[in-house]
Amino acid sequence: MRHLGALAASATLALPIPAAWSNYSHQHRTASSVRLVVVHVTEGSYRGTVRWFRNRAARASANYVVGRDGQIAHMVPDSNVAWHAGNGWVNAHSIGIEHEGYAELDGTFTDAQYRASARLLATLLRRYHLPADRRHVIGHNEVPDPNHRGRFGGFAHHTDPGAYWDWPRYMTYVRDYRAGRTPPPRPLDVTMPGLELGQVVTGLFAWTAEPTGEEPAYVDFFVDGDLRATIDTAPFTYGWDTGVEKSGRHVLTARAVGFDGRRAVTTVVVTSQSSPAPPPPVIELFEPVRDAVVSGVVPIEPELSGGPVARVELWIDGVLTGTADTAPWALTWDTSAVAAGPHTLAIRAVGARGRAAAVIVPLTVQPPPEAPPPPPAPGG
Repeated sequence: MRHLGALAASATLALPIPAAWSNYSHQHRTASSVRLVVVHVTEGSYRGTVRWFRNRAARASANYVVGRDGQIAHMVPDSNVAWHAGNGWVNAHSIGIEHEGYAELDGTFTDAQYRASARLLATLLRRYHLPADRRHVIGHNEVPDPNHRGRFGGFAHHTDPGAYWDWPRYMTYVRDYRAGRTPPPRPLDVTMPGLELGQVVTGLFAWTAEPTGEEPAYVDFFVDGDLRATIDTAPFTYGWDTGVEKSGRHVLTARAVGFDGRRAVTTVVVTSQSSPAPPPPVIELFEPVRDAVVSGVVPIEPELSGGPVARVELWIDGVLTGTADTAPWALTWDTSAVAAGPHTLAIRAVGARGRAAAVIVPLTVQPPPEAPPPPPAPGG
């Protein structure tokens, strides 16, 4: 009865999503011919892998694909031969399980994923009467090259699941589920809810790490291996401004550190698209006008439109003379500080990301009027 229950549990775990008919062999194999389970890593997202196996041109498949959230797609019937190992004999005698993630990046595999895959694998091992050991559960990197004795990873020499695949955790979970036990929760773990592999992010992104288990002392946030922030209070959220990054692929890692030094890491690969910079401000009207003759204290009040304005600058003869930081952006120029004669006045409106517009006005400063002669002295 326990065996039937495990099979029923497996059926609820996996969602039937058939691979393209051209991507696997349709000859029926007996249960006794299944002697191995091969663990793979997708090197991409769950959705992308499922789409690829459903593409008739792929000429590749696996029996199962396991997502980072624990979702499982059952793509090739277990009684058929999936093309996953790069070795015809291994394909014919194994079940292939792909796992969403990257073999060469620490933290792309999640605890939910390990548990879902281990529960599935425990069911398969019981179904095919295989022991829960590493002789019968192997990585793609352990598949012999059929063409070159002594080489591994199939004919293409794959290296997955890689050094970051936690075999001890995985096999412990497998043995627990096979024995009918639920593995205990991790003492410290961390996830990044709302972030998926391959997700496109723009603008100022609220990047949140969610620790579970013990409360961490702090969480570090890394972009492409560079530490960007350390946050020691919940919620552990860092505002990542994608506008200052190059558009393209970025590796985001959150590392939770416990008070006892224990660490947990989670990683996703995203694509940033820097939002287009807003247009620079436009200076529509301006006083004084070109070639004006001015004297005394001159009010300067530009009318601005277009993009947002950060500040307005007054330049006299190439020298910054004054700045207005708030609307209505009014400035004044005391012409007594310069000699009479021709001068160049410029107004520069600076907008977002330093984008600026300027108006340059040649004008003439009129000498101050001569003081009237003093009145004659009395009795003169």
